Amino acid sequence: MVSKGTVLRTGGGRIRLVWRLLLFLIVATVLTVAAAAVVPAGLVGSAAATLVGAVGAGVLALWLEGRSPGALGFYVARSVPAEAGRGLAVGALLAVVVIGAIGVAGGARWHVEGGSGVGWAEAGAEALALFALPAAAEEALLRGYLLQALAESWGAGWALWLTSVAFGALHIPNPGSTVLGAINTGAAGLFLGAIYLRTGSLWWAAGAHLGWNWTLGFLADLRVSGLDLVNAPLVEGVSTGPAWLGGGTFGPEGSVLATIGFLGAAALCWWGPWLRPTDAARSRRPLALKEPAVGKKDG
Repeated sequence: MVSKGTVLRTGGGRIRLVWRLLLFLIVATVLTVAAAAVVPAGLVGSAAATLVGAVGAGVLALWLEGRSPGALGFYVARSVPAEAGRGLAVGALLAVVVIGAIGVAGGARWHVEGGSGVGWAEAGAEALALFALPAAAEEALLRGYLLQALAESWGAGWALWLTSVAFGALHIPNPGSTVLGAINTGAAGLFLGAIYLRTGSLWWAAGAHLGWNWTLGFLADLRVSGLDLVNAPLVEGVSTGPAWLGGGTFGPEGSVLATIGFLGAAALCWWGPWLRPTDAARSRRPLALKEPAVGKKDG
């Protein structure tokens, strides 16, 4: 005889999705607040607290379902450096294409300023370290347990759209935020979510996130989601022209050319044949790797 289930559990005895997500959000909030009380204030401290909360809550939620911590996507394996490096290259390449198009269209310009090659390399390494923690934290929060649980239960389409809307909403309070900027940040969520669901690796997704931010903020010396976080030697970048083209004070992520870039990259990642999970990713038994059967529901 098959049970019809209860408010708490499905007929198969599994805790319903709504309660699992609520548990994740509560635990993530508690851990983030606790971590924020002991880490230094600022961008890096805030990102570190968020990372602790998101990873801790995700690992707990997965443990309750009999899965290992590595199922979240930040696993330890020999393939990790290559995964993160390839993600970094993909994110940087997308940024170069978008920024290049904006520059050609007259939405940004650059001029030479003082500095040395050594100083530029040192600043680049520092910028990479600065952007790494926020990228990992946001990926753990949105493309970690939340995306995976939604994709497993409701399908990849709903999971991608819901987490991408949340990703865009998180950036609305940023300086210079616009409607187009929020839409583009959401489109970036589609791109990053597609990368996770095709690889099962948060190293891939965090690498792509980092590559995009680092290329915008350091190589192009432009604002990243409205924030002017680094000052690159040798070159100074400025957004010009109408806000819909150059992005205004929100930076390139406020440009319509970024909309095209993110949506195109998301489509290539989702439907292209070149992204595959490694054996390390598969062996961790993540909740979701690819689009499940149409109409699949769980709680």
